[in-house]
Amino acid sequence: MTLPGRPSRGRPEPEGHVVMSAGRGAILVGVAVLVGLLILLVVNGASGGGGGSDTTAPTDAPAVSTTVPTSGTTAAGGTTVTTKKTKTTTTTVKATKGARPPAEVIVQVLNGSGVQGAATQRSNDLKAKGYQVLPAGNAPTTRTGTSVECHSGYEKDATALSQSLQTLGISASVSPLPDPLPSEYEASANCYVILGK
Repeated sequence: MTLPGRPSRGRPEPEGHVVMSAGRGAILVGVAVLVGLLILLVVNGASGGGGGSDTTAPTDAPAVSTTVPTSGTTAAGGTTVTTKKTKTTTTTVKATKGARPPAEVIVQVLNGSGVQGAATQRSNDLKAKGYQVLPAGNAPTTRTGTSVECHSGYEKDATALSQSLQTLGISASVSPLPDPLPSEYEASANCYVILGK
């Protein structure tokens, strides 16, 4: 009697035994590769996507995720296993020196663009960035270009608000506040965003 895996004395080894051993070996290698990849994914996921050091940005900075494919490995049976590594980066918007935090600035968005719902949408966007937002309204007239107008003492906040709008893809200039204040402007606001075409 011979033990499995050991050649018998004096008798030749059947060829099917060699093929089966090679097949088992290929399967074991494939399983080991898959287990290794799974462990790598778990370790990378536990360490936050690993690799580089991310810088911390203000809470109003939008996060951008990018997926970068890494190496592909062929496992048993010709299946290609591809792992992907996801890294989150943040876009930092420089705060204007001396400007108040958004939570301390009351903003009203007025629609001078003629596009229905535009002021409400921008009000929601600014609220998400931390600003105190009054109900949206309509500007006295339609206009070309968006402007930010603030009461005296809020000049730096006007610049910061303009920069916040820039992160939303809206170019806005800082303009002086009209005197007297138009009736459409809510008097309790510190700053006004007048949306234009």
